[in-house]
Amino acid sequence: MEPLGRISWLSSSVLPPPIQSDNETCLSSYNLLRVPIKSSKLNKISCTMPESEIKENYTKNGSSGRSSSKMDEYNRAMKTMMRNPYEYHHDLGMNYTLITEELIVGSQPQTPEDIAHLKEEQNVAYILNLQQDSDVEYWGIDLPSIVKRCKELKIHHMRRPAKDFDPDSLRSILPKAVSSLDWAIEERKGRVYVHCTAGLGRAPATAIAYMFWFSDMDLNAAYDELTSKRPCGPNKRAIRGATYDLAKDDPWKEPFESLPDYAFENIADWERKLIQQRVLALRSA
Repeated sequence: MEPLGRISWLSSSVLPPPIQSDNETCLSSYNLLRVPIKSSKLNKISCTMPESEIKENYTKNGSSGRSSSKMDEYNRAMKTMMRNPYEYHHDLGMNYTLITEELIVGSQPQTPEDIAHLKEEQNVAYILNLQQDSDVEYWGIDLPSIVKRCKELKIHHMRRPAKDFDPDSLRSILPKAVSSLDWAIEERKGRVYVHCTAGLGRAPATAIAYMFWFSDMDLNAAYDELTSKRPCGPNKRAIRGATYDLAKDDPWKEPFESLPDYAFENIADWERKLIQQRVLALRSA
């Protein structure tokens, strides 16, 4: 049995085979770093069929308080709202993926020991938390103790809350979240850890938006780059919507909702520069 806290690479040999659903194929190549907590089981993100549940149904069948019930409720909501359905296994601990040399995307740190691990093993100097208070409370996370440990280890902890499974909330928060992420990367004092609850929706969407807006690639290229490393299904429409909001402010502009599905998957150089200027202006917001 592997000692707790050791980092190891997951391979597809320890995971279930991919399942095709709604013409979407789950990725078969897994590249997640795992940090098991109070468990000797292998950490994993599973491919499963979507179900018709939403987050508002979380507590209807989970009132018993059992961890398995919470995970079942959360996963049903996740599988409904995400383009590619993956499950979050809270009892297997924090998991994360190195996206670039400066950027890590992962699930929520659950204990102060997770913070120490990120500092010691991954040189994390900044944490960007996209969870709402309700997310933290739902999973029973002691956030004050985590923030306290961040201060002790000189990790800058930031929050840009967005509602889980809500594309409009994600769209509205992305500019400020990317602004915080860009600032942290530019500081060059260590890696930035971006997380939501499962690290499968809001956090990867923020990383993809950053890659799209601040590097020379279109949305599909940024999306493929991240999801090839961390299987997930962030809401691409929310990213497109946030791109539209930043690039277009003419009073006569066509409403985003009336645009075709491919609109703002790519942007002109002048639009990218405008987006960058507006994102940088949000640093003090």
